[in-house]
Parts: sequence; C-alpha cells; structure tokens
Amino acid sequence: MGEYRAIKTIKLDEVFQFCDHYDSEPLSLSSSALKVVTDFTRRQPQVIMKDVDVDHALYMMINGHVRLKLVIDHDDTFLGVITAKDLTGRKVLATAQKKSLGRADLTVEDMMTKRFELQAMPYRLVESAKIGDVVETLQDIGQQHVLLVDDKGALRGMISASDIARALHMPVNILEKARSFKSIFEIIHDREELDA
Repeated sequence: MGEYRAIKTIKLDEVFQFCDHYDSEPLSLSSSALKVVTDFTRRQPQVIMKDVDVDHALYMMINGHVRLKLVIDHDDTFLGVITAKDLTGRKVLATAQKKSLGRADLTVEDMMTKRFELQAMPYRLVESAKIGDVVETLQDIGQQHVLLVDDKGALRGMISASDIARALHMPVNILEKARSFKSIFEIIHDREELDA
C-alpha cells in the first residue's frame, strides 16, 4: 500500500483491566442528547439505493450491523428509510402477495417507510435537549429512530433507541404506534408471532 505502515502490536498476556474514565462521565438520561447523535457532518450516513432487492438489502444490513438505512434514488435524493424489521416477516410476504410478486422481485422501495410518513426533530432543539427528552420523543412518536434536520431543512443526523440503550447500558423500550388501520393489523400480527 506504499504510503501506509502497519502499527506495531503487543501481546495482551499481562493486561487484566480497563483504563479509568478520566475525561468522560457516565451517561444518564440527564446527559446531553448530543452524546447519542449520529451526526452526518462527522459520519457518512448509511444509505441504500431504492432498487436493491430485499434479500440483498437484509444481507447488507446484517453484515454492516445496522438496523436502519436511508433510502436514496440515483440522484442521491432522500426517499425514506428501511429497517431490518421491514425486510423480514409478515410485511414482506403481504407486500409480495399484494403486488403479485415473488419475494426475490421485491425492492427496498416496495418495503421502505416513505419520507412523508416520518417524523424528524430540528437539530438546534436537540443541542439543548437531554437524552431523556429524546427517549420521551421516541416513545411519543412510537419509532425506534428519529431523524434530525438542520435549519436549512437538510438531514443532519439521527438518533436511535438502540444507540441510547447501548450508551446508557439499560433497555430503552419503544412501543410502536400505529399510524393507520393497516399498521394496527401489522402490529397485532407481529406481536402474535412473538408470543407464539
């Protein structure tokens, strides 16, 4: 690779402890919400093209250890979001049947949550919010993720319940809220599958 060099490594046989947390306080619900933001000015957002088939999309998400990707078209226009949950279970089968397609013919666009169905928070409000405020918001909107927009209306970042749970070392339970009769039906049947 020419311009890069391997860094010398050491054996761990004499290492038994973790370092002290000198400069970081433990996070709590009262900590700044900025501590759990995935900021798109610092990290490239996880995106996926709208025409990727569902099986390949699920494979990409599992191997990338992500639960949500932003859906874009060939002009990089934001269209919506897709979650790993959207790509598994009853919803995929119902969509395939409704469109008279085989599972292999379904794309991310067929399964995604469209932009107009999503909620977002202004980034400037998150700057002064606490993690507990974000948890309350996620519970209020009944979603596992919330997108953040800047003052110009562009996507600035995202916060997920799973990131909060990891940061706080505690469960963050968000009950999904139905936005239509169809959603109520899907939620009930998903819960029945979990109980079985």
